[in-house]
Amino acid sequence: MATLPLPIAALAAASYVAPALVAPFFRRLMLQPRRHVSAPPVLTLCAADQRLDLGEGLVAWRWGEGPTVLLAHGFEGSPVQFGAVIDALVERGYAVVALDMPAHGASGGDEASPGTFARAVSQALGQLGTVHAVVGHSLGAAAGLYAVAQRGGVGRIALVSSPSALERVLRGFAGAVRLSRRGADAFVASVERRVGQPAADFDVKRIAPRLSLPILLIHDQNDRQVPIREAARAAHMLPNAELIVTRGLGHNRLLADPAVVTALVNFVAAQEMTGSA
Repeated sequence: MATLPLPIAALAAASYVAPALVAPFFRRLMLQPRRHVSAPPVLTLCAADQRLDLGEGLVAWRWGEGPTVLLAHGFEGSPVQFGAVIDALVERGYAVVALDMPAHGASGGDEASPGTFARAVSQALGQLGTVHAVVGHSLGAAAGLYAVAQRGGVGRIALVSSPSALERVLRGFAGAVRLSRRGADAFVASVERRVGQPAADFDVKRIAPRLSLPILLIHDQNDRQVPIREAARAAHMLPNAELIVTRGLGHNRLLADPAVVTALVNFVAAQEMTGSA
């Protein structure tokens, strides 16, 4: 088991006697991303055609012309991760809009939570008009699914490396920093108060009844950040869902894998292909 930094270990130990006092520290630790985290050097992204200011400090970037595909990255992620996907979609005749999620890139804010991410996707959907498809990664995928279920009006959605129950993500974090049981409960409650709604609201089980659009799930069997069982659970509960399982790509490398990029583009284009048959 990895050794925790001494201040974090000490606060985790304090969760056994004063869980409510230390919970806000761990909430901030989880929800405040490091801004401008560098992408791996193998990832590249061509300059965007246009910067979009979507209001309230939310910034997005646009490439190409055609039906709109909205991209939502995850915690400490970046549109750069979608570089290969963007190139392929533009070549296929789509306009691609990639969000800088709140507290990331050029967007404002200092916290990244399921709530702030979901509101960002919903805001973008409201500003962009007709959106053909949404493609999300990790927390961006989970938040995108929630926003699409709330708003509707999107033709299809692809979820890459997505959790299916955000409370389990929170409790997984609590376990990783070795909070006590009462400390974990206080931490989850602190996050829920900050977000303004229960973590259960983002559970696929609760969202699924509001969704009837085609859904593609792509997940690696060796994902250490979001276990494959999350995708299996989502695929079981979501109507019209297809699950593709990869091997050896982990949590982040999927988005640069040629087979995954092809699967995503073919999924996005499937409606037009069917309509033109």
